[in-house]
Amino acid sequence: MEITPNDVACLVKSVIFEAVLASKSVVISWRVAALTNSRASPSPHSPRVIGKDHMKKPPAFIIKLLCSALGLCALQGQSGPNVHQGQYQKNLTYKGALTGDQITYTLYLPPGYRKEKKPLPLIVFLHGAGGGNSSSEVMMSYEAAREAGTIGNFAVLFPEKYAGTVWRDGAREKRPETNILRELLPYLQKKHSLTNERGQRTVMGFSMGAAGSLYWGAKYLDLFSTAVALDAGGGTSFTDNEARNYVPDYGEKSVEIRKSLRIRLVQGALNTRRFRQSLDQLKIPYDYDQLPRDVASYPAGSSCLNRKDPAKKFLHNPACLTEGTWGRKTWGFIEKGTLRKKLSPDPRP
Repeated sequence: MEITPNDVACLVKSVIFEAVLASKSVVISWRVAALTNSRASPSPHSPRVIGKDHMKKPPAFIIKLLCSALGLCALQGQSGPNVHQGQYQKNLTYKGALTGDQITYTLYLPPGYRKEKKPLPLIVFLHGAGGGNSSSEVMMSYEAAREAGTIGNFAVLFPEKYAGTVWRDGAREKRPETNILRELLPYLQKKHSLTNERGQRTVMGFSMGAAGSLYWGAKYLDLFSTAVALDAGGGTSFTDNEARNYVPDYGEKSVEIRKSLRIRLVQGALNTRRFRQSLDQLKIPYDYDQLPRDVASYPAGSSCLNRKDPAKKFLHNPACLTEGTWGRKTWGFIEKGTLRKKLSPDPRP
C-alpha cells in the first residue's frame, strides 16, 4: 500500500498529540522535516499549539516515540548518509581508569586513517556552557579546509557532558581535566595511535569551551602548543581570582607562554577586549578575528543568520564561527602551528 505525505502527516500528528497529552507538555509539533534537521519551508498546514511556550523544542521522549513510530531513529541528528569523508563517531564512552567515571565523547578520524601509520595530530574541542558543540558542522568545515589544502590530517576529539564546568575539576561535581587529560587521552593514544607530542596538539573551544581552551592552553603547556578560542566572553582574567575564568598562569608563566603557546581569538557576539588588553600588557602575541557586524556580509544559508528571521544575525554558535574566511584562517592557523616531523617514508602501502 502506498503511503502518501498526507498519511505520514496524519500519523505523526496523532502520535505526538497522544504523547503530549500524556506528559502535559505545552508543545505539539508534527512536521516530519524537523526530524531530519531540514531547513525546508514550513508545511502549509498549521501546527496545533497549546500554551505560550509553543516555540520550544518538543521533549526528547516525543522525538524518540515519533522516530520509533516511523522507523526514522537513524535519521535523528544527522544531515544524511555519508555526510563526512572521515570516520565521525558519536556517543562513544570510556570508563576512566583513575576515577571510574563514564566519559562520553565524539571522535573524528580523517579519511584514510590507519592505526599502523604514524601518530595523528590531535584537536580537542571543548563545548559551551549548554553542552552544544555542533560537532558535525565543525567537522564539515574542517573537511572543506582539508580538501582545499589549508589543513592536513587531524583526529578531533569532542568531550561531552561537562556543561557549566568551565572545564575545571570540581565544578558541578565533575572532573573534566582528570577525565580528558589523564584518562581519555592516554587511552585514545593507544587505541587509535594519536600523537603524544604537544607540538601536534591543539585545544579549541566555543563560548565556555573557549574560556576552557584559554585555561587549558596556559595551564597545560606540556600538552598543548596551540589554543583557539571561539567567542569567549568577558569573564577571563589573570588578576581577578573572582572571575569566572581565572587564569593566573598568563601572569605567572608569561615568558614561557610567549615562546611556546600560539593563541587565536575569534569573536562573534561576545567581547574579549579586557583579556586582549591583558595579553597586550603581558606582551603575549595572539591572532585575532572579529566577525562582520553587517548582516549583509553573510550569504543566504549561512550558519551566522537566524534561521527563523534571516534578516538577523546569530553569531554565537560554533558552526558560524568556523565557516567563512575566519574559519579557513582558523584551520590554517592550527596547521601552521602543528609540528609535522619529517620522518622516513612509511614502506607500508
